[in-house]
Amino acid sequence: MTNLGKRVLVGAVGIPLAVSLVYAGSWFFIVALVAIALQALREFYHLADSKHASPNQAVGILVTSAMLLGVGYMVVGDGARGLMASASVIGLVMMVGTILTLTIELFRAKENAVFNTSTTMFGVTYIGISMASLIGLRFTKQPELLGTWGAEGCSLVVTLFVSVWMADIAAYFVGLTIGRHKLFPRVSPKKSWEGAIGGLVGSTAGFGVLSMYLMPSLDLTTALMCGAVVGIVGPLGDLSESLLKRDATVKDSGELLPGHGGVFDRFDSMLFAAPVVFLILHADHIVKLFTR
Repeated sequence: MTNLGKRVLVGAVGIPLAVSLVYAGSWFFIVALVAIALQALREFYHLADSKHASPNQAVGILVTSAMLLGVGYMVVGDGARGLMASASVIGLVMMVGTILTLTIELFRAKENAVFNTSTTMFGVTYIGISMASLIGLRFTKQPELLGTWGAEGCSLVVTLFVSVWMADIAAYFVGLTIGRHKLFPRVSPKKSWEGAIGGLVGSTAGFGVLSMYLMPSLDLTTALMCGAVVGIVGPLGDLSESLLKRDATVKDSGELLPGHGGVFDRFDSMLFAAPVVFLILHADHIVKLFTR
């Protein structure tokens, strides 16, 4: 089977599963997201291993799990405690995680202590906080984000997923068809400016069109802005992960998903897109927190 065939097959199984978990919400979604985050984190730490770092995987997994489960507890169901409570959980877990990482490093007796502690907590920041923002989007209580399909932010997260997928699909086929000018050959030789522009159009159209049906209360300008941001920062997430893989001299972060590589490979765009979209949609609330 060709690589494209494998990608299509995995997508045919993975997309309905992802949408079903988003729709189910509650702890089904949160636990699934924790599992995805931990696998992506393990793959990131594997890349770090190839650069002679020794990240403390046990601590990274513990801290990331605590962060995501803590944020989930703050936002799920009727007991939602809001943006500030979730931010407090993240800050507290990061502080404790940093202290724990450095303390354990005293007793590990391994070389490259700076590198080890840095990669341990960078992985938590990079993957954990990004996934926490996705939990925040799924359980949002903002009236204009409560769509017509599913509870709370179900419509929003499905729209975000579709926008990311549309960016990937459009970039792939436009780049394959008319791609001539290299986007970032030092990092990813196959990506082109034509593909990037196609991806931007696809993500913007995907978010804008789907939001009109699933989130009619959301201002169309805001929806188009979110879609455009996905089309810009998503590829940056992809290129950033490609930079890490090239530095580690590996093609894929893992082999769990045929045709796609690892979980880290599959969610690299979302790791950038989700937190930026979260900031856009919660900008008013964030400003109020600092201007009270």
